Amino acid sequence: MAKKAEPKSKAAAAKKPAPAPKAAAKASALTSGAAAPSAPGAPFFELSRLMVVAINAPAGQLIQKAQASPNGAWASAWSPIAPGAYLIMTVGLTKDGRVAVVAQASGTVNLSFITEDANQVGPIDKWNPPVNIGAPPGVTSYQKLSMARDVDGRIEIFLTDNQGRIWWIYQNPDQIVQVQKTITPPGTTTPIVVTVDELRPPAQPWSAWQQIPGGLVAVTAIRQADGRIALFGINSGLHLYRCQQAKAQALVPADWTQWVQIDTPATGLFTEMAPVVGPLGATNLFAMTQGGQVLHTKQQPAGSDTWTVWATPGYSRVPKYTLCAGIQGDGDIMLAASDQQHVHSFNAQYDAATQNWSGWRDFNGSSANTRLSLDYNADGRLALFSMIITNNGTNGLWTINQMLMDSSEWEWAWTMLADTGIKQALVVRDLTPPV
Repeated sequence: MAKKAEPKSKAAAAKKPAPAPKAAAKASALTSGAAAPSAPGAPFFELSRLMVVAINAPAGQLIQKAQASPNGAWASAWSPIAPGAYLIMTVGLTKDGRVAVVAQASGTVNLSFITEDANQVGPIDKWNPPVNIGAPPGVTSYQKLSMARDVDGRIEIFLTDNQGRIWWIYQNPDQIVQVQKTITPPGTTTPIVVTVDELRPPAQPWSAWQQIPGGLVAVTAIRQADGRIALFGINSGLHLYRCQQAKAQALVPADWTQWVQIDTPATGLFTEMAPVVGPLGATNLFAMTQGGQVLHTKQQPAGSDTWTVWATPGYSRVPKYTLCAGIQGDGDIMLAASDQQHVHSFNAQYDAATQNWSGWRDFNGSSANTRLSLDYNADGRLALFSMIITNNGTNGLWTINQMLMDSSEWEWAWTMLADTGIKQALVVRDLTPPV
């Protein structure tokens, strides 16, 4: 049921995109809700475009495909990011809005950090050479990688290894150095020497690998509204956990809260998790139970370490098996899921304050099991990506868009990004595309 004060159709028509905070524009990540740079009076995110970073099979190439322009058509061909073969990767954004990739090259446990070149003049995407950031001690393989920007805009990387251990590495913060400067105070002609603090790049770009206590098979990191990173994880027993940075600039494991187990006898076990920051600044967690129901809990109040009891945004008569959460261009939460009959449905949050939802509404389907993800276009419309398992054991990738921001209508025909041959694919919003 829609909120009584105003039907969704009227509320959507009245909404206008909020202007982007200029200082933070380039530092936005796809989960942050901040906007990209734009000219006065122009729509927000007008310079952003969606990009898919993937590993293909069987060659293991690290490749990308992106929109040719904001809201534009997708490139016809995939483009290489780095030479060689890769096994697993994750993606995010740098402080200045460039796409960043962390990936494990074949034949080594070391991880490579790869970013878009800052010079993107011309029609061809440019990438910096891979930088070796090493590997945690004793690791032989990885289960899950995740990346998020912290309160300073620095990239932090989290992973689970083959033994279920949790590891963490981050870009070191700038260092403060004292320098002497000669100045002439106003109203005088006599120079004086003063000592001032200046920020300088760190001596070492990256920290050492550190182990965060606990044991998980999957971990997901998200930047919260106050800049602190939260972690959510599932262990080998399908129990669900959360923790977060206890201070804004966390540098050692002691700067994190303890892991809190958040599944209960009533919820049962969990198979998937989808955290997202909502329009009121609270971190929301949506999770899939082993029985195929989607449950919801959120911070209350925003930024705190207290959370609501588990609730349901809508019951599913046919159990679901895959779930994703996204943010529309106006900050509203959207869920998408697929059930065991391969029917896709969405669930839109109408009002975060009253926890008002549209309920699950079928809108499309697939011919086989799929993995779903959401991100939004430069005009605020959400794009849904569906990675379908094909007969040869690799994946195909397709996408469709909302008709308008806040719309319950979606395109009917899927755009094919790859008919087969994809091993892993992740979506990111590129804030610095070629011009």
